[in-house]
Amino acid sequence: MRNWMEKLRKDSLWMGILLATLVPAITFGIIYGVLALIIWATGKEVGVLELVSAQKIILLSIIPNIFIMRHYLLKLKYDYTGRGILLVTFIIAIIFVVMEFTMGS
Repeated sequence: MRNWMEKLRKDSLWMGILLATLVPAITFGIIYGVLALIIWATGKEVGVLELVSAQKIILLSIIPNIFIMRHYLLKLKYDYTGRGILLVTFIIAIIFVVMEFTMGS
């Protein structure tokens, strides 16, 4: 466990990009899985994305990036890692906006 924590304490743009990509992907999977489990438990044959749109799940999945970015920028003073997190967060937000206005809600 300590070895993983040491690897996360790195001030590089690539570390920020990696963290900001993995955390929302895992969060998206958890939210999607919980919604699927709720639908399965209720016995309805409605798809998960019919209940809540993928755009909304994407928007919810970038929330942990805010807390990770705050930790790296303010507590650890790792500017490059924070920049990588901010970059990916903006890219995901742009994807959300494009999906929202092209696909509708």
